[in-house]
Amino acid sequence: MRSLKILLLSAFIILASNAVSAQAFGVRAGANISDISVNGLNTDAKTGLYVGVYKEIPLVKSLLFIQPEIQYSQEGFSTPTTDVKIDYITVPILAKVYAVKLLSFETGPQFGFPISDNLDNFVALKNLDTNSVVTSWAFGMSLNLPLGLSINGRYISSLNDTFDNVDGKNQVFQVGAAFQF
Repeated sequence: MRSLKILLLSAFIILASNAVSAQAFGVRAGANISDISVNGLNTDAKTGLYVGVYKEIPLVKSLLFIQPEIQYSQEGFSTPTTDVKIDYITVPILAKVYAVKLLSFETGPQFGFPISDNLDNFVALKNLDTNSVVTSWAFGMSLNLPLGLSINGRYISSLNDTFDNVDGKNQVFQVGAAFQF
């Protein structure tokens, strides 16, 4: 729990600081389409939302940036008898490359911290424990429009299991928009 507080505080400080004028601050929001891959279990995707803030920190002017983010993300999956919902605070730390001013690509690790779930509502899932940190890798691209608006898509695949003692990994597609100040 202490490492979670340190990580969130560090992300907040990075996002909130405006020491270098070339840094860009933004907000992003959109839809999540999430599922879990579990052997022997037939699951369907669940739709949720995400909303967050980010900061672009330049490494190579107009080309390469580090983009730390902090966001709220609704994820989960459906089975024929259940509709599982897990809410996360996620902290992606992405490398962002502008191929041209209009198009950018991003990739990097993401750390998800579960803040709530509805597992207790289902008898079969009551004994499952959500991992305290779900480490993932994110890949995405953005279409950067005038006036700081961008349309973006991202695929996120977890590297570790979502639940303790269950071999299953999150998979999330995000589609949304961002506005940069």
